[in-house]
Amino acid sequence: MFELTISKQQILTPLLMVAGAVDKKQSLPILSNILLQLSADHFSLTATDLEIQITAVVPCSSTMVGAVTVPAKKMIDIFRSLDDEALPTLHYTGTTLTIKTERSQFKLTTLPAVDYPIAEDESSELEFSLQSSDFMRLLQATSFAMAQQDVRMYLNGLFLEIDPKSITAVTADGHRMAVCRLSEEGLDQHHRLLIPKKGVQEMMRLLATVAPEERVVVSASKNHVSLVTSQFRFSSKLIEARFPPYARAIPKDYERIVLIDRDTLKRALSRIVILANEKLRAVVLRIEHNLLTLAASNKEQEEGEESLVVETQGDPLTIGLNATYLLDVLNYFNDGVLRLSFGEADNSILVQALNDDHYLYIIMPMKL
Repeated sequence: MFELTISKQQILTPLLMVAGAVDKKQSLPILSNILLQLSADHFSLTATDLEIQITAVVPCSSTMVGAVTVPAKKMIDIFRSLDDEALPTLHYTGTTLTIKTERSQFKLTTLPAVDYPIAEDESSELEFSLQSSDFMRLLQATSFAMAQQDVRMYLNGLFLEIDPKSITAVTADGHRMAVCRLSEEGLDQHHRLLIPKKGVQEMMRLLATVAPEERVVVSASKNHVSLVTSQFRFSSKLIEARFPPYARAIPKDYERIVLIDRDTLKRALSRIVILANEKLRAVVLRIEHNLLTLAASNKEQEEGEESLVVETQGDPLTIGLNATYLLDVLNYFNDGVLRLSFGEADNSILVQALNDDHYLYIIMPMKL
């Protein structure tokens, strides 16, 4: 039994924070619930689907303690519907949770807190901290290239490589690969993590609520990775698979080079892809002396072509690629000059910023 009076926003914010971990499949009834725990100095909310777990904490002062689980969706909907100035009271009697305001009252069924499957703490094999904005950059710059339900389990997530002076994020889906490396001093350890796609997506959602300059703590055990901030604690199971040696896929000796302004390429590609095949999104790149021509056509016999003045090096080349893959890549570069490196028509394409070695992208070609 417990009672707590709290403002709408104080509880709605953490409710929405943990909502991403509520089990949507309803494999177990209690996984559709949120665990509420009241102690003397804080009120915590926890949700899990047995793959990921999120706990949000609200500081408070209470002479009562207690814990219970309540239906997540109903509780969120109730608090969303309350007036912004509402000051609801939560009252747990042992069988139901009552939410009272000045003029309304809601009673929710509960399930025992003791039955809620909280993940057990494991001893950490790794722990480091970095700015929230830096960790977000690692995830945002690579997460788009994760595979979706590939039979090769190691492609269905993000590979995090921690070395004494750097942190590298790598993703691939068989058609493209994204690499983002950040220099980070003082790590003094080597570690490899393979974080599943859902875990990556939830970390990005949660980090968006954190101040860019706040330092977040990342830790890992044999089976889990955790992310801790002043507002929440997140944990996810790791993928039990070995990520292949990605460095071998990075071309080292390409002699065909195109230097082009990122915005110029993005605008031209966005125009040309309008007439590309809607399913294949195929675009042809023709490289000649200081000229890059983009061309596309579709089954309705419609065609588009645009030529751009660029700096080139090496022999002429005609190569096809999926325009969506290149547009995805262009979104993660700041304004500036890009370096596109090419081998032969059946070799992958390497995309980098001319003056920034943090990002590296590889795109497989399409047969013409």
